[in-house]
Amino acid sequence: MSPSTVASAQASSRVTADILAAGAVCWRNGAEGIEVALIHRPRYNDWSWPKGKVEPGETLPEAAIREVREETGFDVRLGVPLPTAEYMVGGKNLKKVFYWSAEVKGEATFAPHNPREVDEAVWLPIAEARTKLTAYADREQLDALEKFDETDALRAWPLILVRHGKAFPRAKWYETEHVRPLLALGTRQAMALTGLLSAWEVRKLVSSPWKRCVATLAPFSAATGKSIKKVSTLSEKATAANPDKTARYIEKLLEKGKPTAFCTHRPVLPTILRVFAEHAPKRVAQVLPTEDPYLKPGEILVAYVRPGTVARIVEIERFRPIDA
Repeated sequence: MSPSTVASAQASSRVTADILAAGAVCWRNGAEGIEVALIHRPRYNDWSWPKGKVEPGETLPEAAIREVREETGFDVRLGVPLPTAEYMVGGKNLKKVFYWSAEVKGEATFAPHNPREVDEAVWLPIAEARTKLTAYADREQLDALEKFDETDALRAWPLILVRHGKAFPRAKWYETEHVRPLLALGTRQAMALTGLLSAWEVRKLVSSPWKRCVATLAPFSAATGKSIKKVSTLSEKATAANPDKTARYIEKLLEKGKPTAFCTHRPVLPTILRVFAEHAPKRVAQVLPTEDPYLKPGEILVAYVRPGTVARIVEIERFRPIDA
């Protein structure tokens, strides 16, 4: 799978397989370009990427972050998705391993949780890593990462669109619309978003001022200490009155270059997705949702934006923290 097919492969918020796993190709800036980290597993005597099975109640990005930390001790931030590996285990079980690029922060001191599982890690330039990898198939992720680096997409930052959690039914609500609250399920979805959004190190929170949107980001805000900026332009009423103004605001978010999560309503999504499509190549634009409801309650869409003077979305992904 080439980078040109990553968006369509990972755009769905639900994936199926007998065994789900997640991992990352960890990278850092070296003296002569980027370097990647390979791990050695004594049980298999091989060199590969850090990865592992998804635990119950865990999303794929959360699993990738945890597995990297457990197998290397590295603190990472997720970047653009890389090709997924698929193979049979035991001759009958389909296993899918989802990968991301992951920039390593800090000193990158190797400190695995269990040295009997992973006993060594090495940092190598891409060319050397390609020859040291034990499994030929693991080169697919490396090749994709190299191509992303050549176009500066490896350093893309995340702009995360959040649809608010499950709210009290509109047809049964007889008070002012802007104070319609989340249901208990919506509150659980909001709480589950805390771990999911943390995978991308969100630095800014923006929301429609309506109660159900603010409440969706509230748990993450409380956990991280980041305040929520309330923007009336993202409300249903404001977008219905002036969708072009909402579109201009999304354009501004794309230009900021700061990892941001913003929460809004289902009726606002078509306006936002139209702006996203205008800033994406055809292969990415064609996997953006096009039919109502666009996103499920509590679902997120991650747009990876390449840094530069002109905002360009290079990949997208969708995730749901728990079933609606």
